[in-house]
Parts: sequence; C-alpha cells; structure tokens
Amino acid sequence: KARGKTVQSSQFRPTSLFDELFPEDKDKSQPISNSLHDEDLHVPRLPLSDIDHLDPYPASSGRLRGPSKKRAEGAAQGAPKRWDPAILVLNRASKSLVDADFRRIAPKGRHIDEWTGPGDILKGRNRSTFQQTNSYFLLFPNPAYARTYQNHVIKLHQMSQDHTPTSLHSPLPPPSGTIVEGEDVHTLLQDYALCPPSQRIKIISMFSPFGAAYRRLIEYHGYPQLTEPVDWTGRAVLFWVEGHYPTTNAVKAAIDQDGRERGLQWGEKVGNRYVEKLELSTEMAEDLENGEDLEPVARRRSERRWIVKLGDENEARRFVRTWHRRPFPLPSDHVTGEKPPIVHAEFLW
Repeated sequence: KARGKTVQSSQFRPTSLFDELFPEDKDKSQPISNSLHDEDLHVPRLPLSDIDHLDPYPASSGRLRGPSKKRAEGAAQGAPKRWDPAILVLNRASKSLVDADFRRIAPKGRHIDEWTGPGDILKGRNRSTFQQTNSYFLLFPNPAYARTYQNHVIKLHQMSQDHTPTSLHSPLPPPSGTIVEGEDVHTLLQDYALCPPSQRIKIISMFSPFGAAYRRLIEYHGYPQLTEPVDWTGRAVLFWVEGHYPTTNAVKAAIDQDGRERGLQWGEKVGNRYVEKLELSTEMAEDLENGEDLEPVARRRSERRWIVKLGDENEARRFVRTWHRRPFPLPSDHVTGEKPPIVHAEFLW
C-alpha cells in the first residue's frame, strides 16, 4: 500500500547492524567527508631536479663514470655508419638456398637503426671450375651486424632442434602467435631453412684484416667474373657440358639453333656477345680459408665454363629450365652409339 507521506531519501538513513550493536562506536565509524581535497592536506613537496641532469656516479663516489647522454647517442648513431666490413661463412648448407632464405629470418631492428640483415649474399664457388659449393658468404658493413645475425641464427637453429619431434616425449612446437622479444617464434621457425635440425650448424665470423680472396669479394660485391665491368648477377647462367669440351662458337651455335626453333632468340636484348667463355684467373685459385668442398687447383684438363648473359631474371630462369640436363647437340661426324653429353645450367644470383 502507498504511504500517506513520502519521506525524502536524503532525510532517512537506515541504521546499520553495527550501529545497533555498538552505539558507542557509531561516531567513530562515520566515513571521511569527500569534501577533503588534496590541497587541504598541505603536504610538503620536495623540489626534485630533472632526472636527465642527475649523475648516477658522482666524482666523489670513486666509481667509473659512463659517457654522457649526448656522447652515447652520438656513438650509437655513428657506429652503424662506420665501414668496417665483416663476413659470415655458412658451411655444410644446402645448395638450393636462395637469397630470401637468409633475409626473411633477419632479426628486427630493435637495437640497431635501419637494420636490414646481410648486405651481399654470395654462394661459395669452386676456385677452379666456378661451380657452386655448399658454402655461403654473408657480407656485413660492420662486426656488430655480423655478430647480431650470427647469434640470431644459432638461437633459431637451437630452437628448431628443441621443437623438432623425435619421440613422443618431444616438446610441442610453439603455436602461431607466440611472441618472444617482439617476434613471432612460430613464423621464425617456419621460415628457418639454413640447416636441418638433425645437423650441427657451422657459421663462423671473419673480421679484418682479410686475405686477398676475401678482399676481392668485398671490393667487387661478389665475383669479378660476374660484376665487372657490368653486374650480371641475377641475369646470367653458368653453362658447361659434362664430359665434352666444345668450343665457344659451338656452344653459341647450339643456343642460337634452339632459339630459332622456339621462335625467340636467347639474349636478344644483350646482343651478339651474350655467350662468353669464363676465364678463371690464377687469383681465383687462392684458398678461401673457411670454404669447403674445394677441389685441387691442379687438374689434368680444365673444364670449360661459359656465362650466358640474358635480358633479365625471368629469361635466365627460363634458360635454365630449358637447358639443364639436356643432351648437347653433337656434330654430324660424331660416332653413333655413344651417349650424348649432358648440359648443366645454373642460375647465377
């Protein structure tokens, strides 16, 4: 039922059970007024200096003092720009690795500005045949970049070994989206392909002073046979015939004949001299100290190699698909019954 008189809520306050049981403590339990503001407390405040101007190690403390903030920032900005080249040598690697395999696993630039991973990435090549080995050379502008990348690769390889299942008790791989130090560990392990987890990775660092062979790699940003006077990296093919030693004219005639049959000449954008015999200088015979699978320089008969220069990367890759493991056409006076020699074509990147 409705009451005859409405009582304003501000004038009526129900008595709590605590007040009924302990009326003598009723005044003590009253809440503090909300009208009490911070400025009414008159709390004394100490004047503090700007933290940037404080010296954590004053001269009287006897401890070594670090560089000033301005000097530290200047050193951090100047270090990556200083040219002091370093080389990482990856041995026992697959010959099928490509440039992207090295760059996509580069650590993010949290500590080094403008970090983009290795500079030049070069395949190790046999000093007497220019044929690819199972080594790779990674060139960096300074030792700090090289050490950062080396430690990152070793850590990734250890993680791939830890999370590769070998038994029922092996730990599960990290799920997608697992972030460690700002990076997705699941994606990093999926992208890592430099060395199988079952093998021990061998990546060593080299710093100046370098031997003559390494100095040439740094000076020419690769092998001078490819980069001088024009850089043909990514647009050329290494061509040789197994067990056969044709002349340069015979090689060019065979490639030209193939172009006429397909209705599109090879190397049309380059000109008539798109096939050149590879001249391996005596300087190439110097040991790359940490390379592997290098044959002796002295050979009974040097195998002939040619560089086929093409218009762009797409044409170079088409040439490899067309000619690799293809029988080389022999002259008409060839003895019938013998197996034709096999062509090898390798894309040079």
